[in-house]
Amino acid sequence: MGENLALPSANTRLLAVLGHPVGHSLSPTIHNAALRAQSVDAVYVAFDVLPDRLATAIDGLRALNVWGANLTIPHKELAVGLVDELDLTAQRVGAINTIVNREGHLMGHNTDIAGFLGALRSVRKEGAAGARCLVAGAGGAARAVVAALMAGGAEAVFVYNRTPERAETLCRAASTWGKGVCEAVAATSLSDVVRTSDVIVNATSVGLADSVKKSSIPVDSLDGHHVVVDLVYGRRDTALVSQAVLRGAIAIGGLEMLLKQAAASYELWTGLKAPLDVMRDSVA
Repeated sequence: MGENLALPSANTRLLAVLGHPVGHSLSPTIHNAALRAQSVDAVYVAFDVLPDRLATAIDGLRALNVWGANLTIPHKELAVGLVDELDLTAQRVGAINTIVNREGHLMGHNTDIAGFLGALRSVRKEGAAGARCLVAGAGGAARAVVAALMAGGAEAVFVYNRTPERAETLCRAASTWGKGVCEAVAATSLSDVVRTSDVIVNATSVGLADSVKKSSIPVDSLDGHHVVVDLVYGRRDTALVSQAVLRGAIAIGGLEMLLKQAAASYELWTGLKAPLDVMRDSVA
């Protein structure tokens, strides 16, 4: 394995990521590197799909016999009702990031949970165990993060969202996901919750642009005892990660989570052990 493949042919399988926006995505780079390394006759592409066209796009996976797909912002929750079956994790979380197509039967999976826990353990060896955690966001990515924190033994998970009702709904669901407490946080108490938290996670799309001023997380409240994970990723640090590091926190962007969830998706599609080192080197 690892030799150069011929140009795509009628036998070449198609994989894709569906999102909006999706131009920033590193998923094609990561997955195509893995496919080349293992001489898998497949290509991975990105499709910018508006939310009101998602159902049509997912039907297209069947029509075109697409091997599988990833879902990113803002499609992870809406796609739950558009596939034929969900694995147990996806059923619990109510969000999917991976679709596997087996002869027209679309199976929805959520590999974000394992990906997030793997990334967190890379900077906090005990992972979520015993931690007080703040999650900004209440969409599909946030649901996976909250599920991971609860399953990982967090003492408490606080959820902040600019639409408070969404945070409250998420916490009601999360109350059955683990032994820890999950509570919605009001904007007026956000700074206090940041100060008393151990792990801070940005699970919103804020950070795709360069301004930290729009961040939901008050960076002035961060210090050396915090671990900050920004799910937004790129080839350089996000503004939130940079500001957190300046204040002494341990902080990482979403690239490690992206790599680990990508590896899990790749294994679901191909049945092969993902070449994680190759995938990581592709975006180094």
